[in-house]
Amino acid sequence: MKKYFVAKEGIQKGPWTLDEITQNIQSKVLSWNDYIYDEKVNVWLFLFEFPSLTEAFNKSFKNPVQKNKTLTNFDTYKDRVWYILKSNENYGPFTAAEMIQMLQSRTLFEFDFIWRQDLSSWQRVSDVEDFKPERIKEIYNISADQDDDIKKTFFRRRFPRVEYKCELLIHDHQRVFSAESIEISAGGASFKLDQVNFEIDNQIYLHFKPGGDVPAFNATCKIVSKNGSKYGVAFTTISNTVKDQIVKYTKKAA
Repeated sequence: MKKYFVAKEGIQKGPWTLDEITQNIQSKVLSWNDYIYDEKVNVWLFLFEFPSLTEAFNKSFKNPVQKNKTLTNFDTYKDRVWYILKSNENYGPFTAAEMIQMLQSRTLFEFDFIWRQDLSSWQRVSDVEDFKPERIKEIYNISADQDDDIKKTFFRRRFPRVEYKCELLIHDHQRVFSAESIEISAGGASFKLDQVNFEIDNQIYLHFKPGGDVPAFNATCKIVSKNGSKYGVAFTTISNTVKDQIVKYTKKAA
């Protein structure tokens, strides 16, 4: 049975079989963020990105990732098939449109790891063809004029987003929360809110307290992205006067 060398805190261990490696992870001798040497490509990889350990890794989460959908004849842009790895937890599934939205709002980064069940292992966003800059540009150029969903995904192309710190109140007709904004644009904003689980497409209402050159204002919003405690929203109702002031602020701050 094939054996592999692993590295923990700079110290090489093994060689061990995959079963032994899995047992060592379960007993806390190793963690998924330790390394394994892949002789096929002559590089050290995280244990969680080694193809032969993908299934075991996906089962290790509090909410295991299940292969519960056959990826045949699916819409590569609109179907929820993508998972994101953040702080040793998985989030998803997301559509490619939502993933692009998160890349644009900087809640997902090129160095983050993502997975879809037809991939042999978790891969960095930058290594996945669907999310390379040229592919995203191609999607926009070909489809934005014909597809309203794609047009909405790229709203940041029309509305530059800048850092914006202020307190805000959030309510969903049932509860009221206090949060802190992260960024703002004339088309939407992002904020951080702990211990709350809004879902994509949920409608919420925001009250922004004054910040920078932008006065206090109210906005009806739709959740368009989420990553842990960070959410991105698109404004669905906002006054034109406030929108103009936000445009001036973003141009000045950019």
